[in-house]
Amino acid sequence: MHIQKVIEQFGYKPNEARAYLTVLYKGECTIADIADETTIPRTSVKVIVDALHKDGLLNYYVKKRYKYWTAESPEKLLARLREREMALRSVLPDLNALRHQSGAKPIVKIYSGTEEIKLIFEDMIATKHNILAISPWEDWIKMLGENFVNDFTEQRASHFLRIKLLVGRSANSSNLKSHDEKVQRETRFIPERIKISSATFVYSNKTAIISLNKKLPTAVLIEDPDVAHTMTVFFDELWEISS
Repeated sequence: MHIQKVIEQFGYKPNEARAYLTVLYKGECTIADIADETTIPRTSVKVIVDALHKDGLLNYYVKKRYKYWTAESPEKLLARLREREMALRSVLPDLNALRHQSGAKPIVKIYSGTEEIKLIFEDMIATKHNILAISPWEDWIKMLGENFVNDFTEQRASHFLRIKLLVGRSANSSNLKSHDEKVQRETRFIPERIKISSATFVYSNKTAIISLNKKLPTAVLIEDPDVAHTMTVFFDELWEISS
């Protein structure tokens, strides 16, 4: 992605991004320098640099009655992003309360293809809630790739998110179970008479059901406390008869 477009994603207008990058590249500029370099009218440049100065991205010093503008460290952009994240987190409970107010409809999302399905596992980490999982292990590994599954396991364990995992018994799943304690996991084997061909994950008030179809893997993510509760009851019953 072009650098200017990245800066615009922080909420800056195209001309503001161009002006900042110009000063960053040249080291120091007058209003006239910026206008010449960017072809933005001088009157507009003055408004832009004042706004960027107020935002902490530009500073200036005066020499012979002229203002020379300099760019602050690009890390300022990262600091701005953190400030926005903190502001959003402070109102997140209120936003969720609006979203999940009494009588709200369940939220259903469809994910098609492996890359989209991987977003569900990113959501599991972001949700920061323990996980219940039922999965045909070998098929899951084939679909997502061993590297991705290992990375997910490491991230989950590093966030101290426990997972209770139900899988079919095999040499691979037996080896998996032997490492449970190291990665915040508890694995049990489903009775052989029960065959599963799709994966189910329950976390917080969300339920993900993933079809492992080789041609086009598809997932449904349902965000609803009643559905999550019902699936948890089913999981607990299956957990009790598994070893």
